[in-house]
Formats: sequence, C-alpha cells, structure tokens
Amino acid sequence: METLEPEIKQTPISELPAPHGIGMAVAFDWGLAVQTAFTPIYALFQPSNMLKIPGLSPVLGNILFFVVTWAVACGFAFFGEMIRSGRNWARTIQIVANILLSIVGIISLLNLYQSIRVGNFWPLVTEIILVIFSPLIVWRLTRSSTAQWFKHVTPAQARQRHGGMWVWFIMLWGLVGGILQTFAAMHK
Repeated sequence: METLEPEIKQTPISELPAPHGIGMAVAFDWGLAVQTAFTPIYALFQPSNMLKIPGLSPVLGNILFFVVTWAVACGFAFFGEMIRSGRNWARTIQIVANILLSIVGIISLLNLYQSIRVGNFWPLVTEIILVIFSPLIVWRLTRSSTAQWFKHVTPAQARQRHGGMWVWFIMLWGLVGGILQTFAAMHK
C-alpha cells in the first residue's frame, strides 16, 4: 500500500478576497512601538517622579527603563509585522485587544470632558485612537473577507500584497500617531 503525501494547495493571491483593516492594525501596532520607544527619550527632557525606581540610582533606573521599554517596543513592532504577514493568530489577538481598548476609551470619555474643561486637550488624541480607530480596526478585521484572507494567505503572499510604498506609508502613520500619543500620555 502506497502512502500518498497530501498536496498542499496554495491559493493564488488574486483569487483571495481583499482584506480590510490590515493597514490600520499595523499602523496601530507600530504606533504603540513608537510611543513605547519614544517615551524614555521624551522623559529625559521632562523629568518625572514616575520614572524613579526606589532603591536604584537615577542613572541605573533610566538605563533599566530604556532597556525594558525598547524590548516592549520591539514586541509591538514584531506583532505589527505578524499582522502584515497574514498570521491569523495575530489577527485574533488584535481583535480582542482592540475590543478591550475600545471599552477603555468609552470609559475614559468622562476624564476627557474633565480635561477639556481645564484646558488640557492632549487626552483628545488618546480618545480618538481608542474610540474611533480601535472599533474601526475590530470591525474591519472581523469582516468575513478579511477572515477568509487570513486563513488562506501565506506570509510571502501577505508581505507581497502589503509591501513597497504601503509599508512606508504605514510607518509614517505609526510614527506620527506614536509621537502624538507619547505627548498625550505625558501631558495628562
């Protein structure tokens, strides 16, 4: 009796349905990476008590803060790349995380009102991200065409579709969003 190896059938990218929300999700993740990496740099110029670690010298505390935040930033950047590469498990995590962040944004609307009343408009940046972009990411990533695309695309096909100028455009959005969110978070 012969043993037949199952054929792995690769669906041509042109036959897959067009996905939605991938650019927003990747820009969101890369924006988190920028925010996380930029925070310790910004904190050097705006010293704060929140960065002081009890029992450590300020220099050692700053070095530790840099190492930890940059490691976390690399994790966010890697996760964004997994979305760009069409990893279905990353899509699921992205959906759950953005649902939770949307809820946090809705709960934070009261704080936004209070901040605006005293003339602090920076929390508006965070609220726009959490109340507008997070639900949009969830909605677009949960479309059946997007789910089907993630289930059938290979990483090479996904990177081919989401490559070239697309990557630079998404990086720009991530950079702008991450820097704005850093300022918003540090001016609460």
